Amino acid sequence: MSTGTYQSQATLELIQAITILERLGIIDFNGHFSVRLSDGNILINSGNSVRCALGTDDFVVVTAEGGVVDGAPTPPAELPLHLAIYQSRPDVKAVVHGHPEWSTLLSSAGRDYQVTMPQGALLGNVPVFASPMSVNNSRIAAAVASKLGDGRAALLRAHGVVVAGKDVLETAVMAIYLELNAERQVRAAMFGEPYVFSAEESNSLRASLEKRGLFEKCWNYYLAKFGLVKPS
Repeated sequence: MSTGTYQSQATLELIQAITILERLGIIDFNGHFSVRLSDGNILINSGNSVRCALGTDDFVVVTAEGGVVDGAPTPPAELPLHLAIYQSRPDVKAVVHGHPEWSTLLSSAGRDYQVTMPQGALLGNVPVFASPMSVNNSRIAAAVASKLGDGRAALLRAHGVVVAGKDVLETAVMAIYLELNAERQVRAAMFGEPYVFSAEESNSLRASLEKRGLFEKCWNYYLAKFGLVKPS
């Protein structure tokens, strides 16, 4: 596959992913999603892109050090967050940062993420980064990347979330699972103590649900739900 073809495919996947997450309230007018290209560069939606009406011109390619080609759209201010994660995690090929309601409520209230639905177990440990400040410089970005560690997601207190994965599809699905679990955790707490899955239950669920076909099932459901593909 040529570099141009790969980039075009990556752009389409990002448009689909951002559209899904925007319609689910996980990404808002400031969210951003990136993918590491085969040449090591990074493709990301621009800072001024309208997240609910994306086109192919709303994306910019940056180098691993953050360099931008002259004349290209300006990347989001929190590009350093993506760069820091890619630099520290060779296994990561996609990163999304959003401001979802339920996950942010958890961190605002000082509550730890707990597994309250089966798919929520796939996130593993979800640490909380203590500062609500924008991740717009290399210093704070490195600190967030360190807090994320080798995990799939981290909460940014009273700010949002960051999710990292092997590709766009997996990363989008994990962001969906994170928010669905957080919503169930917050809603259940209105009636009492939520049922929290034990470590044994969580380990068993990870073994049974960590399947590409199940990730694709979630992805395809939302593609069809939001009219991003025609039903076959």
